[in-house]
Amino acid sequence: MTSPARFPILSRIRTRLALGALALGCALASAPMAHAQFGGRSGMASMFTPDFLPRDLPIFVDALGLEEWQRPVLEVFLQDYDTNFNTAADGVRSKMASFKDVAAGASPERVIEMIQEPLVAWTVEKKKLREDFLGNVRGTLSETQVENWSRLERALRREKSLPLGELSGESLDLTLVVRETQPSPLALDAASAAIEQYEVSLDESLAARDTALDAAIAPMLQAMSRSDNNSGVAAQEGIMQKRVLVRNAQEAGIAAIRDALGSEYGSNFEARALQKAFPQVFRPDPINPLIEGAQALPDLTDDQKNRLSALSTQYGFDLNGVRANLMDAYRVTEPLEPRRRTEMARQKAEGATVRLTDAPQLEQAKQAREDLYVKYRNLLAEILTPDQRMAVPGFAKESPYDAEKDASARERAAEGAADAPGTSSGGGSARPAMRGTPGGGKESNEKPERPLDPADAGLGPTSNPVKPKAVD
Repeated sequence: MTSPARFPILSRIRTRLALGALALGCALASAPMAHAQFGGRSGMASMFTPDFLPRDLPIFVDALGLEEWQRPVLEVFLQDYDTNFNTAADGVRSKMASFKDVAAGASPERVIEMIQEPLVAWTVEKKKLREDFLGNVRGTLSETQVENWSRLERALRREKSLPLGELSGESLDLTLVVRETQPSPLALDAASAAIEQYEVSLDESLAARDTALDAAIAPMLQAMSRSDNNSGVAAQEGIMQKRVLVRNAQEAGIAAIRDALGSEYGSNFEARALQKAFPQVFRPDPINPLIEGAQALPDLTDDQKNRLSALSTQYGFDLNGVRANLMDAYRVTEPLEPRRRTEMARQKAEGATVRLTDAPQLEQAKQAREDLYVKYRNLLAEILTPDQRMAVPGFAKESPYDAEKDASARERAAEGAADAPGTSSGGGSARPAMRGTPGGGKESNEKPERPLDPADAGLGPTSNPVKPKAVD
């Protein structure tokens, strides 16, 4: 239970949070606070962001198939929308700024009520500005172009809503990944149904998430005014459920489009998609370049070549498994982050020493990856001679394996010298060398990491297909 002496401190903190929003005169001031306090974003982060910008013109042209004469008309509509939006938004900011003097002596709860009223009214006005603009655009379209209206809405939602993702893979746009894969016209035609289904499913989940983001604005403000972490986190967890649905739609899309593209393009598409979804998982690894460097040595024996080939195959298989476990760890732990971050912030505010770490399951999965690197670096060292190890670019002069072997050799030499005829064991003992301890870090003279080629993404024939995994 909080001690009585701390109540004035908490009250002052709450008042500063409330007054901080008014000081900047707009909801954007409160968005960073809510993010930091409850471990995630809410709709406040985009309340004062226009729904349409001049740079969106190509989206309208492409989705609706606009004719040349329609482009300048749409440009005028966009300019008018921009003027109307900024005028209305400035009015809201001015109104909020006018509360500053009144709020100085008000309670935090009252301050939040004052902020909430213009924000709620603004969400209604912003929606009307959007509808008026789209109505003007629709009025200039032919019947054929109107038939493409749902396609436009999906394209706009992807453009505006995808960047608001927080989970790994939540902000993917698989239509762009398909384009980067450059499938043949025949393969693209075969995948068109899967791509369209992905767009529809993604749009439904994005719409549900956007609704949850907007609905959380008032509960977030109220939780901030009361310093009510439980309510704030509960609001974030409601948003997180919708985020998981977006991520599930993304992963279902990856699997469906991969299969539709066929064996020639499907695996390349999947590799690109997963690299974008989990860049922290598919970062360049330090072992493949070492194995490739070893295989390029001119003085390898046939036995060494065979062993290196087998090592490369086994490493690829094991790396796939480690990466799959790491992706699963991100899938499970990320949706739980708002509560974990909020609890860590609470402990820190109470004076506890808090170490910023990943969730335990994620830390274990990351450590397993580092352990794999150490294991295969040592296995590679066993295959090569000391001179060959020196010749491999990026291979440390003394790897953990070398330090271990050299220490053992010195110990054996010392024992042999002590047992040799004519040698006294009382004249001093050989000083044991410090034994190397394999670690997960990189050596300082290791070769810089190279860009990862999709073919090396660990998603070859041995990998498992992507399956959507929901988090309860």
